[in-house]
Amino acid sequence: MSHRYLNDEELEMLGDLFREEHAGAHSTLSIGMDEALFALLSGASDLELKLNLHGTELSFPVTLAPHQPGGEQAALHAPLITTLAGNAGRRAWRLPSPEGLQLLTPSGQPVAAGIRDLSVNGMRLVSEQSLFGENTIRPVLLKLDEHQQLPLELQRVKERHGKRLWVTTVRFELTMADRLTLSEFVFRGFLERVEQERP
Repeated sequence: MSHRYLNDEELEMLGDLFREEHAGAHSTLSIGMDEALFALLSGASDLELKLNLHGTELSFPVTLAPHQPGGEQAALHAPLITTLAGNAGRRAWRLPSPEGLQLLTPSGQPVAAGIRDLSVNGMRLVSEQSLFGENTIRPVLLKLDEHQQLPLELQRVKERHGKRLWVTTVRFELTMADRLTLSEFVFRGFLERVEQERP
């Protein structure tokens, strides 16, 4: 074992499935099953593959491709990553200091705030002044790259003023398609963190 959770082969498999060059939000894998099992799984409302890493759970949504010969094709989507957060219970895993992201106003102007950490349903922001004022909701665009922008309605959870900067915790809800897109971005960051921990 070169890592406390995953061996080299498992890390390589996860990395290969979700490389930066993948254009879509899913990767294809082949699975072997008999007709009875395929019929049972085809009738399921939800399918997911769960991986538990000592307090961090990865839930990979799985969709079966209809009308495939033998029913052996499935799509494995980027996982929802949750962690045990002590007394707070379970929460979405947070990617610390995500790189390459930018917050924009609905008109496309940069928001004067940095992203301290990011999950699929919230983030912590740092700024030189309050981002909300009297409002509790602020519409923004989250720019992932040159081609992808996700519209968000940030809802303030809490805000505090430190010695020099404001730290604001916000939450948001996404459509299913946007959630899959953001899940893939967060999962890439998760894999990079895991690889950095390897000796």
